[in-house]
Amino acid sequence: KTSGILAVISFHSLEDRIVKRFIRDTLSIPLAKLPVQHQSSLHLKPMGKLKRPTQEEIDANPRSRSARLRVAQKVFE
Repeated sequence: KTSGILAVISFHSLEDRIVKRFIRDTLSIPLAKLPVQHQSSLHLKPMGKLKRPTQEEIDANPRSRSARLRVAQKVFE
């Protein structure tokens, strides 16, 4: 879809760095390979800030303490 949303959960700092850079950098994908009708370039716009688990979630599930959620929306320019 033209305004699709990408949500990625990472559990390791190196994974999070890859996701952060992927969202941050201007994403230029050859549109000939995508099933879209737009003739402009595709970018990802971050939506909100990094989300981390709350203390209640960490208490209920200790392994969730390293989880990071990043969300971005597709934008055509």
